Amino acid sequence: MKPKDTFFQKKHGKGQVPAKETQIITLILFLAFFVLTFAGAGSFLIVSLTGLFLCCIGLMQSSVRVDLWMLLFLLLYNGISFLSGYRIYGNTLEGLASTQSIFPVVYLLKAYLDGRERVLLKRLCAVWVGIMGAAGIGQFVWEACFGSASRLSGLMGNPNAMGAMLALGWFALRSCQLDLKENERFLRRCLGGLECIVLASLALTLSVGAFGALGIGVIAAHIYGKETFSSLMANAAELVFAVGSGVLLYMAGDTAGQPWLCLVLCLYILAEAWYWNEFRRFLKDCRWACVLLCLAGICGAAVLIFLRPNASATFAERLAMIRNGIGYLTVSPLLGLGPYQWRLLNMQDGDLYFNTWHIHNIFVHVGVELGWIAAAMLIAAAVRHIRKREDKAQRGAFFAALIHNLFDTSFFYIATVPFLIMLSSYDERKERVLGGAAAKCVFGIFAALFGWNTLQCF
Repeated sequence: MKPKDTFFQKKHGKGQVPAKETQIITLILFLAFFVLTFAGAGSFLIVSLTGLFLCCIGLMQSSVRVDLWMLLFLLLYNGISFLSGYRIYGNTLEGLASTQSIFPVVYLLKAYLDGRERVLLKRLCAVWVGIMGAAGIGQFVWEACFGSASRLSGLMGNPNAMGAMLALGWFALRSCQLDLKENERFLRRCLGGLECIVLASLALTLSVGAFGALGIGVIAAHIYGKETFSSLMANAAELVFAVGSGVLLYMAGDTAGQPWLCLVLCLYILAEAWYWNEFRRFLKDCRWACVLLCLAGICGAAVLIFLRPNASATFAERLAMIRNGIGYLTVSPLLGLGPYQWRLLNMQDGDLYFNTWHIHNIFVHVGVELGWIAAAMLIAAAVRHIRKREDKAQRGAFFAALIHNLFDTSFFYIATVPFLIMLSSYDERKERVLGGAAAKCVFGIFAALFGWNTLQCF
């Protein structure tokens, strides 16, 4: 049984040429992602206003086909998070639910888009992340000119979060290219060039976690796509070449303090980006070049150790942080300790003080502060996603995000999860009809929450 046409679906129906109004929804979702990239770990006012606007659009819709289980997991997670925060603070504004409630709203609203519009949304978001990378390179060079260059934080406000966003952006650009037709050569060249720029800017973050997540994501994508080992080597060589260019830029601006050399390397990266697709074809034909570049990448790992000498100590500290968090899992299993309470207890428990608000493992942190049910909802959502059909780049992006959040906190930067939602595909085998009344109820509840939170901001 197919859902009835929505207010925004004209008589030609869903799955054909998109209606003008549903294209507007695509643009609105992209603008929401655009705004959220400036919100960092979450601005109550920005997220509340954005969520309220999205809910108003959603209230004009009718029934829709969506993965009901995934939606249920997101709703239950946010419901438990809301209860946990309200128990501690006595209001709806403080805590995680006030910002993360935008996740199910984005997920449900995206379900109204058909295949073409989802591809368009993915392209817009991927290109924006590419622009973020290019702006990051410009920011680094500008700072180098004044002798203040350091690890790139970009719009995300944190090098590790920026690195995670750029790693996901690289997979998004790859997924966009898989959707292209043979005659879309100029678009393929532009997306390929943005790939190179994103990888070069990723290197400027010096985020070892993002590098690791990117590598594991690439391996997962190749396993899912059942590709050959030579194809994996070619991809690895591409990554080494582009990231190596970014590392050289970082060394010129930060280590050597030579702004003029940064300008030269920027021109080189631009030329590299323009001829990126030709370079990829060269690597496919010349396996010896792939081997040499991969060996250079292994040797170049020593350069990263030189640039980030505290990386191993940071990793050991995060493992200790996770062990500390596990000790609190049984304190309050139902609703957890409450949002932002772990740090306060860590100050008093006699263990090493980690000076951070979040345990650097998403499942442990959620289990500690929001309870076991909320953590189970996230695990169930991850398992549900693994069982769905998608292209190899989308699968790589998911595993990159998953691995990164086992040792970092990009989940708590408000733009990351919406980007994953907009990047992911829908599996028709798992979609069921959500009635119009139920959809309006979901949007209405979140609209009331966002509206009330907006008033509390003033």
